Amino acid sequence: MNAAEQWLDVPQLIQPAEMCNPNVDELSMMTYLSQFPSAKLKSGAPLRPKTNPARVRAFGPGLQPTGNSVGAPARFTVETFSAGRGDLEIVVINPNGVQETCEKVFNKDRNLTYSCHYTPTMEGQYTITIKFAGQDIPKSPFVVGVKGMAGDPSKVTASGPGLEKTGVIVKQKTHFEVHTKNAGMGVVDVVILDPHGHKDTTRPLVTKKSDDLWLVEYAAAGEGLHSVNVFFAGKSIPSSPFGVGVAPAVDPRKCYVTGRGVQANGIRVGDEAVFIVHTAGAGDGELKVEVVGPKAVQEKVRIKKLDATTYECVYEPKKTGEYLVNVTFGGGHVFKSPFVVEVGPTKPTKIRVYGPGLEEGYAHQLACFTVETNGETGALGFSIEGPSQAKITCDDNNDGSANVSYLPTEPGEYAIHVLCDEEDIHGSPWMANIKPASTDFDASKVTASGLGIGKEVMVNEPVEFIIDTSKAGRAPLKVTITDEDHKPVDVSVKDNKDGTFVCHYVPKKAVKHVVVATFGGVMIPNFPARVNVIEKTDPSKVKIGGPAFDGPVKANQPTSFTIDCSKAGSGDIGILMTDANGENVPLETTNLPNNAYKVAFTPEKVGPCTAHVYFADQEVPNSPLKFNVEPGAADASKVQVYGDGVKPTGVLASLPVSFTVDASKAGHGDLDVVIQDPEGNSIQPEVKKSGDGKYNVTYTPEGDGKYKIPVNYGGKPVPNSPFNVNAAPTGDASKVVFADNVKKAVPVGKVSVFKLDPSKAGDGRITCRVDSKADNDVDVEIIDNGDGTVDVAYTPKKPGQYDADIKFGGKTIPNGKFTQQAFNPEDLKRHLQNGGGPEDLISPERVRTVGSAPPGSKGAEEGGPYHPVEFRLPVGPIFSFVSAEITTPSKKKHRPKVVDNKDGTVAIHYSPSEVGLHYLNVTYNDVPIEGSPFQFYVDSIVPGRVTAYGPGLSHGICGKKCEFTIVTKEAGSGGGLALAVEGPSKADMNCLDNGDGTCSVSYVPTAPGEYAIKIMFDDKDITGSPFKAKISPGSDLQTAHVNPDGTGQVALKIAETDLSSLTANIRYPSGKEEPCSLKRLDNGQLGIGFEPKEVGEHLVSVFKHGQHIPNSPFKIYVGEKEIGNASRVRAYGKGLEGGVANELNEFYIDTKDAGYGGLSLSVEGPSKADIECNQESDGICRVRYKPTEPGNYIVNVKFADEHINGSPFMVKVGGQPAGQMSEKILRERNAPDVTHVGSECELSLKIPGINVKELEAVVISPSGASEPCEVSDLGNNEYSIKFVPKEIGVHTVSVKHKGIHIPGSPFQFTVGPITEGGSHKVRAHGPGLEKGEVHVPCYFSIYTREAGAGSLSIAMEGPSKAEIDFQDKKDGSCEVAYTCSEPGDYIITIRFNDQNIPDSPFKVYVAPSGGDRKRMDIRELQEHGCQLNKPAAFTVDMTGTKGKLDARVVAPSGAEDEAIVQEVDKDHCAIRFVPRENGIHKVFVRQNGVPIAGSPFQILVGKIDADPALVQASGDGLSKGRTGQLAKFLVKTTNAGSGALGVTVDGPSKVKLACHEVPEGYEFSYTPTAAGDYLISIKYGGNNHIPGSPFKAHIVGDSQEGKLWNEQSQVVVETVTKSTTTSVFSAAQLLHDADASKVRSEGSGLQKAYINKEATFTVDTSQAGHNMLLVGVMGPRIPCQEVSVRHVGGGRYTIIYRPEEVGNHLLVVKWGDKHIPGSPFHIVVV
Repeated sequence: MNAAEQWLDVPQLIQPAEMCNPNVDELSMMTYLSQFPSAKLKSGAPLRPKTNPARVRAFGPGLQPTGNSVGAPARFTVETFSAGRGDLEIVVINPNGVQETCEKVFNKDRNLTYSCHYTPTMEGQYTITIKFAGQDIPKSPFVVGVKGMAGDPSKVTASGPGLEKTGVIVKQKTHFEVHTKNAGMGVVDVVILDPHGHKDTTRPLVTKKSDDLWLVEYAAAGEGLHSVNVFFAGKSIPSSPFGVGVAPAVDPRKCYVTGRGVQANGIRVGDEAVFIVHTAGAGDGELKVEVVGPKAVQEKVRIKKLDATTYECVYEPKKTGEYLVNVTFGGGHVFKSPFVVEVGPTKPTKIRVYGPGLEEGYAHQLACFTVETNGETGALGFSIEGPSQAKITCDDNNDGSANVSYLPTEPGEYAIHVLCDEEDIHGSPWMANIKPASTDFDASKVTASGLGIGKEVMVNEPVEFIIDTSKAGRAPLKVTITDEDHKPVDVSVKDNKDGTFVCHYVPKKAVKHVVVATFGGVMIPNFPARVNVIEKTDPSKVKIGGPAFDGPVKANQPTSFTIDCSKAGSGDIGILMTDANGENVPLETTNLPNNAYKVAFTPEKVGPCTAHVYFADQEVPNSPLKFNVEPGAADASKVQVYGDGVKPTGVLASLPVSFTVDASKAGHGDLDVVIQDPEGNSIQPEVKKSGDGKYNVTYTPEGDGKYKIPVNYGGKPVPNSPFNVNAAPTGDASKVVFADNVKKAVPVGKVSVFKLDPSKAGDGRITCRVDSKADNDVDVEIIDNGDGTVDVAYTPKKPGQYDADIKFGGKTIPNGKFTQQAFNPEDLKRHLQNGGGPEDLISPERVRTVGSAPPGSKGAEEGGPYHPVEFRLPVGPIFSFVSAEITTPSKKKHRPKVVDNKDGTVAIHYSPSEVGLHYLNVTYNDVPIEGSPFQFYVDSIVPGRVTAYGPGLSHGICGKKCEFTIVTKEAGSGGGLALAVEGPSKADMNCLDNGDGTCSVSYVPTAPGEYAIKIMFDDKDITGSPFKAKISPGSDLQTAHVNPDGTGQVALKIAETDLSSLTANIRYPSGKEEPCSLKRLDNGQLGIGFEPKEVGEHLVSVFKHGQHIPNSPFKIYVGEKEIGNASRVRAYGKGLEGGVANELNEFYIDTKDAGYGGLSLSVEGPSKADIECNQESDGICRVRYKPTEPGNYIVNVKFADEHINGSPFMVKVGGQPAGQMSEKILRERNAPDVTHVGSECELSLKIPGINVKELEAVVISPSGASEPCEVSDLGNNEYSIKFVPKEIGVHTVSVKHKGIHIPGSPFQFTVGPITEGGSHKVRAHGPGLEKGEVHVPCYFSIYTREAGAGSLSIAMEGPSKAEIDFQDKKDGSCEVAYTCSEPGDYIITIRFNDQNIPDSPFKVYVAPSGGDRKRMDIRELQEHGCQLNKPAAFTVDMTGTKGKLDARVVAPSGAEDEAIVQEVDKDHCAIRFVPRENGIHKVFVRQNGVPIAGSPFQILVGKIDADPALVQASGDGLSKGRTGQLAKFLVKTTNAGSGALGVTVDGPSKVKLACHEVPEGYEFSYTPTAAGDYLISIKYGGNNHIPGSPFKAHIVGDSQEGKLWNEQSQVVVETVTKSTTTSVFSAAQLLHDADASKVRSEGSGLQKAYINKEATFTVDTSQAGHNMLLVGVMGPRIPCQEVSVRHVGGGRYTIIYRPEEVGNHLLVVKWGDKHIPGSPFHIVVV
C-alpha cells in the first residue's frame, strides 16, 4: 500500500489492519480499490524484470538421478509461464562428454510448457543443462544416472478405475496401477490429454510403490473424452492410450429419498420396506443402497429404476432392532443419509385404516381417512410429519370407528402415523403425496343425499344416492363401496351432465357397508358413509353367549352375557330376569357395535335364576335362559346383624337372647361369632344356619354388665362389629335361699350339691361359677328338681380350694360367694378328726361361667344322679365352627356345654339324665372331627353296684395318659376286679385304690385307633363293658429334629385364621432378635422354624398388625444338646469315596445327635454338579450329586457353618464326559498405555436402561481432591467418562446412577505406570452375570486395565452352546455378549492368567423366552421406602401355575438369608423378610427351583448414606504377613457415611477375623496359619469394593500341611456415621447428631381416639440419631393421665394413651427439644 501511494498516487484511505478484519467496511474498501484502474505509473518505479530465468521450472523422470535406462526415451517438461520472454536451450552430455540429441516441443498452452525427451545410448552419468534467455535455470545442470538396458513395455499392464471408460467424475480424484513385473528397467511416465489435446490441464501424480508396482493418481479438470497415455522406458505400453470419459460433477445432496422404508418408526419384521430415491439435477452418478441390521448383518436390497432419475428400493428386515439405511449417489451420501430405522416385532392388529388422505391430497384442503378398531382395545393416537404442521381432527363415530382429517398447508410428502398404545400399527406410517394448492375445484362444496347413504338399507334391494358437484369446480369424481370384509361392492355412477351424479348399488350381505366418495382425490363432506345393511326381522337368528355361560355364576359378583342380533334384522330387545325367589334381578344393558347388546347383572340369591329374552316382541331361541347361582366370595361389608341380642338398649341377664346374622348378600364365607362377658371370658353361642344365608345366634348373658360381641365373616369384621350389649339384672336375687347346708370340706371325686330355693325371686335363672387354682376345668350342673328348688352340683377332681359364685338374674344371691376345700379321702378324715369347722365365706380371685338352668325345667330322671361326662378334643382354630350334639339311648338330642381352651382344643361337659349308651357327635365347620361320633356309657350311681366313669372310657390322645374311675363301694368282695385294654398298641394299665370304695385307672395308648376297655367284677362284665375309646393322634407336635434346611420346627398353641397378617420373630437369650418363619399345621395351629444358636430361654413373638396375639410371646427352652455341633455329624456312603460322571452319586449325612444347625453342601470340580438333598428319616439326609465331567472333585459338608469330620472330601469321578455344552474364548490383553498427568483419560461403560442426565461421575485423586468428570452418551447404551489428571498415582472414579453406585463402581484408574496387577484387579459387572433370556443377547463388561497384560479367558457351560461375542474397547475394558438357545443354569467362568477373577465363576439362570413362561403377578412390591428392621413384604399371584415357591434375600453387604414364604391361599403366597441393612436388597424368588419372571427384585431399604469411594484401607496386613503372627489393617470410614462394612479373607487357611472400632473407623486383625497369598475383599454399603479392593497379602513362614482349597472368613459390621471431627464420644456429642425432621410417625392414634379407650401410634427414630423421645397429651381441661412410651427395638417406639374426656386434644411429640414432623397433632376424642 505504501508502494501504491508512492508510485501510483493512490492514497491509503483504509488501514492494512482494517482490510484484514472480517468486519471491514465494504464501502470504504470499494472506494479505495476504485482508484487503481485510473492510476498512472511514475517514472523510475521499481518494475519486475521482463525476463527472469529463476522462475523457470523443469521436472520429469528424464531429470531424475535414477530410473533411466539405455535406449528408453527420458522425458521431462519445462515450464516458462512466469519467466518472461526468452529462448529455451537444452544440452545433453553423455558419460563420454559427447552431446546427444534432445527434442523439445512447445505445447502452446497457458503455462508455456515444453515437452522434452532424449534417448540415452550408454550407461553412465548424463549431464543435462537447461538455460533460459542464456542463463541456467534453478538446479541446472541436472545429473542423471543411466543404468541398464531399457525394459520391455509390452510386458507392462495397467488397470484401475482411472482407466475405465465411465465412472470418472470431474475434479474427483481417481487412480490406476501400473504393473512392471518382468518388464526390466524403466520408468513409468503418464501424459493425459484433454478433449482439446492439451496435456497440461490434468497432471498425473506417479508414485513408485515397489519394484513392480506404480500408482498413478489424477483429477480431471474438465468433462469429455480424455486420452491417458502410459509409457514405460519411454514407450507406450499395450492398449495405451486409454480413452476415459469424464462425467460432469455429481451433487448427491441434491438427491432426496421418500417413502415408508426410511421412516424412523413403523417398520416391522417381515414388512416390505419401500422407498424412492430421486436424483433429478444431481448429475450422472451411480446409486448405491446398503441396509445394515443388528449385529452388522447386511440385508438384501432390490433396486428398480423407474425412470432416468427415479429409483424404487425394497428391503425386508428379518430381525427386530436398529437398521441403518445408507443411500449414496456418485460416491456421496444423499440428503439426510444415513437413515436410522427402528424395526419392531411383528404385531398383528384388527385395526383397519383407509381413505384418500393416506395417499394423496392438496394443500389447504382437508385430507381424510377412517380408522376402524374392529374390537381391538388400546389408546389410539395420530401424528403427522411433513413439510408443514397439519392440524388433526378426530371424530368418534361411537361404533368402534373414527373419521380423521388433517389440513396440510405446504405440498410434499407427509407421513401419517396411526398409533395404538403409542406404537405404530401394522402398515403405519402411510405416505401421502400432497400436491400444491389448486383453484380448479373445492371438494368442500360437494353435497350428497339419498337412501343409499342412510343409516339402514335392506339386503338385496337396489338403493341409490345423488352427488352434486355443480358448485365445486371441475375434478374427477370417484365412488367406492366395501363391505365389512373390505370386499368391493359394484356401484354405477351416472353423469347427468349438469354437475350431478346418480350412484346406484345393490348390497348382497347384511353387514355394515362403507361408502367413500372423493372429488379430485379429496374426501367430500359427510363421507365416508356407514350404511348398516339389515335383513328382515328374524328372532331365530339371535345368538346369546358370554361370561355367564362360560363359568359359574357367583352370588353378589357381577357377570354378563351378550345378545347378538346382527343377523336377526331390525327390532328391539326385551329382557326379564328373576331369581330363585321369583323376584326381579336388576339388569344393565349396553349397546355394542353391529346390533349387539351386553346385559350385566349381579345376582344376590343363591339358586336357579331365569332370564326371558325377547326380540321384536318374540321370545328368542333357548329362552328362558337358566343360570345356577352359586355362593360367591365373602364380602363382610354386605353382612347385616340385627335382633334383640345386639341391641344397645340391653338384654336381661341369665335369660337366653338371640340375634340374626344376614349374609345372604355377602357371598360364601365362614361366620365367626364370639361372646365376651364383662370380665373377658368367652361364652360359646349356639349358631344355627338357615337355608337363605341367614344365621340365628343364641347366647345367655349370665351376669350383668357390658358384653362385647365381635362378628367376623370370611375372616373380616362385619359392619359395626364388635357390638356392645349391656346386660341388666332381672328378678330379685335377695329372695333366693339355700335349702340345705353347704359343707366346707368335701371329698375329691364326689359330687358336691347345693340345693337352692328361687321360687320367690321372680323371673330369672340360677347361674353358678366355680373356680379353682388346682383344677382349671370345673364343670357345674344346674338341675331343676320340679318342686321349686334347684340343685347346683359339681365334682372336685383334685385337692384344693374351690370358690363358688351363685347368681340369680345376674346378681349374686345372699351368701352366694363361698369357698369349699376338697381333700383326698384320707386327708378329709384327718381334717374332720382335727375339728374342721363350718364353711367360711370369702371372695373369689377369678371366676369362670360353667352352667345355668331356668326354674321349672326338667331335671334328672329317676334313678339319678349320674357321673358327669367330660371330653377334651382337638379341633380347628375358630371356636364358633365347633358344634357338639349328644344322642341319648332314648334318641333324644342334647346340646352339651362346649368351652374354648384357647389352645386349639375344646372341653365338652355333659350331665347325663339317662342310663345307657350315648353318642357324641362333634363337627368342625360342619365336618366331623377325627373319631366322631364318640361312644360313652352312663350308669346311675347306685350303692352296691360296680360302675365306671371318666374320659378314658370314651376318648383320648395318643401318647397321653387316659384316666377313668371305677366305683365298687358296698359291692362286696365278690370275685375281684379284672381289667383289660385291647387296641392298636399295647397299653399297660395302672390301677390305684383310693380307699373310699373307688379306684383310679390310667393307661397310655401309643398308637391312634379304637380301643376296647374291658372291666369285669365277679367274672362278669359291669354295665357298659366293654367300653369303646377312640384315640386321636397327638395334637401337640413336639420340636422336630434337624431338617435339611437347618431349622427346628415348634408347634405353638394358638389359633388364628388370617396367616397373611401374622409376623414372628425370636429373641435369643443374648438379646439378639431375628425373624422366623410361620406355617400352618394340619390341625390349624401355627408352627415356627428357627435355627437355635444359644442355650437358654428363647421368646417367640407373634404379631398381628403389629400387635402381640394372645399368649404371645411364647417361651422355648433350648438345651446344650440342641445347639448345632458339626463334630457330632457323620457322613458316609460311596459318593464320598468315588463317583461316575453323568450318574447320581449318593451319600448320607447323619445329624441325629448334632442338635440344630444349617446344613450346607457344595461340590467343586471340573464341572457343575447338581445336588439333591432329601430327608430319609429323623435326622438322616440322603445327598445325591451328578457331575457332568470326570476328574477330581471336592465335596464340602458344613453343619452350623463348620466343616464336619472329614470335610472337605476328595472324590475322584470317572466315566465319560456329559452332553453339557461349553464354549470358551481366549483373548490376550495388552498392558495399557501409560497415562500421564495432563492427558485425557477415558473410561467406557455400557449401562442399559438409563438416561445420561441421571448419570454422574467424580474422580478422586491420590491426595483426596475430587472433581466432576465429563459424561458423554455414545449411543447404544454406551457412555464415556473423561477426566484430566493432575497427579500421578491411583485415582478413584465413582460412577453413580440416581445417586447410587453402578455395579463395579468405584473404578481404579492408575495415572503413571501400573505397579500392581493380577487377576484380583479385574472387575466384571453387568446384567448378563445375573440373569438372561434365550435367543436374546446378554451383556456384561470386564475391566482389565488395572490388571496389566495377560490372558483373559471366558468360558460358559450349560444346556446349550453359547455364542460369545467379544469387543475390545481399547481403553482397558471389553464388552462381552452371549446368546443361549436353551433355558437352564449356566456357569460363566472368567479367568485372568489362569486364575479366577473376583466372584468368578458366576451362576446365571437363562430363562425361557417371554412367551414361553407363565408370568406371575407381583403385588404390593415396595421398591422404595422400606425401613430398617421393619418387615418388608410383597405378594406373588401364582394363579394358573403349580409348584413350591422359595425365596432368598441378598443384603447390600452380600449376606444371604432365606426369606419367609407363607401361603395366603391356594393361589397367593406372601414373601417376607426383615432388612438389617440400609441399601439395595435383591430378592430372588423361584418356583420349583426355577426363577420366576422378573427375579431378582430390587428393594431399596432406608437411604444409602454409605459411599465406598470415600473409604480408605491401610496397614501391613493388606500386603504382607507371617504365619502365626497377628496381621492388622485399618479401614477408615470417616466422611463415608454409615453402611454395612463387609470384610472377607480368602486364603490357604481359615483365619479368625477380629474387628474393633477406633475413632477414624474400624481396625481388623487376623492370624494366618498357612503360607501363601490371601485375598482381602473390603466392601462398603453394598456389593461395592472400596478403592484398591481386593487386596493381596503375601504370607510367608512355616505353615500347616498345604491344602488344595482355600478357606474363607468374613465379618460384617453395621457402621455408624463418622466425621473428621469425631474423636471423643460424650453424651453431648451423641445428642448432637439428633435430627427431629427424620423421625417418622404413623397410626390411628394420631388422628382420632375414643374416650376411656386405648389409642396407639408408633414412632420410628432409627434415622434420626440419638436423643430422648418426649410425648404428652393435653385435653380440653386436663392432661391425659395415662401415656405409655415403650421402646420395641431398633429405634422404634409404641405409644399408648387413654383419653378421659371428649373434645379436641393436643398431642405433642418431641425428639429432644424439637417437634417431630406433624407435631403438635390435633386429636378429636369422641
